[in-house]
Amino acid sequence: MSEAPTPPSSPTKEKKSLTEIFNKFAAEAVERFPHLKGQLLVVDMNEMVAHGSKDIDPKKTGLTKETVLDYVSDHPLTAMLEKDRRMSSLATRDDKQKVNLIYINDSVPKSDLNDVPKETEEHLLFVLDHELAHCAIKDGFSRAAGPRDYAILLSESIADAYAMIRHYQRYGVEHDSTNKYVSPSARADNFILGGDSTHFTSFVLDAIVKRKNSIDFDKLTPDQTAELARRFALEFMPPKRIVEDLNWSFEPVRSEFRKNTNGGIKALIDKTLDPKADYYTFKFGSMWLNHYLADRKLPDGTPIKLPKEYLDNAAKQLKEREIKFAKEDILFNMPTKSPKPPTNGYNSGFYAPKLAA
Repeated sequence: MSEAPTPPSSPTKEKKSLTEIFNKFAAEAVERFPHLKGQLLVVDMNEMVAHGSKDIDPKKTGLTKETVLDYVSDHPLTAMLEKDRRMSSLATRDDKQKVNLIYINDSVPKSDLNDVPKETEEHLLFVLDHELAHCAIKDGFSRAAGPRDYAILLSESIADAYAMIRHYQRYGVEHDSTNKYVSPSARADNFILGGDSTHFTSFVLDAIVKRKNSIDFDKLTPDQTAELARRFALEFMPPKRIVEDLNWSFEPVRSEFRKNTNGGIKALIDKTLDPKADYYTFKFGSMWLNHYLADRKLPDGTPIKLPKEYLDNAAKQLKEREIKFAKEDILFNMPTKSPKPPTNGYNSGFYAPKLAA
């Protein structure tokens, strides 16, 4: 394990090395969250480098610039991730040493280390923001007993929400995330097909996407950004019972996907566009289905092998039902009454005081 070198800066340089990206992120992270200053390490498993080691605070952590590298090298998570590069990136807090660690285990080809493609940088920043939120924001870490405990969903919702908001701050609202992990459809796909209920943040992310044009992302302070992420998570994460019901309700769709992916998409279309679909079934199914109908591709990039006319009709029906869903909201597929016309200038049922003579 080594500390991050400080590369020479050049205002005209377009290429970015992995070291530059991680160094910049580590520096900006403690600026945004001063309570992490001197206590944050970003460990890149690609180059086995601990970014932030030069700024470790001995008074807060008991570590020095010299001992922090041994600390990271001897950490059990370092050995675990080094052994299995398929494991996802993660964040942890050492309460004894008072150190926050972000481990980035997403592989970057050696040929790209000194010239990181923009798509790779965007992905890494998304992951970094997600893991930073765990360390920096209230409720970012869960006290749940196990890795599949529902209580973890709040911390993951906060982390995903923060990553999505930071994405819009960096790239603008016209640049939607194509991150393979963090998008409403990707989280829905992983929930049903991968059994990952603790990262089922689709409803939270969808709420942000639908409101992105109303939020002035450029004017959000770091504190407001963190608060907004937590607010979205608390407001829109689904209750435990809904997560359980959706997992059970979409079991037939999961079963069809296991047999044949194209058959799975047809089952998803039938489930989502069923006239009797309840509020949560349609809300969930539409987020998942939209991606397939927009791209007409499977997750591996191959075209969906269903008739074009069938998919066009499904897309048309989905759009119509999405308009109906947005209009009716929580009353979706419930009997409703048309608003009564105003009476004497006031809404019906509202007591209108008379003017004194």
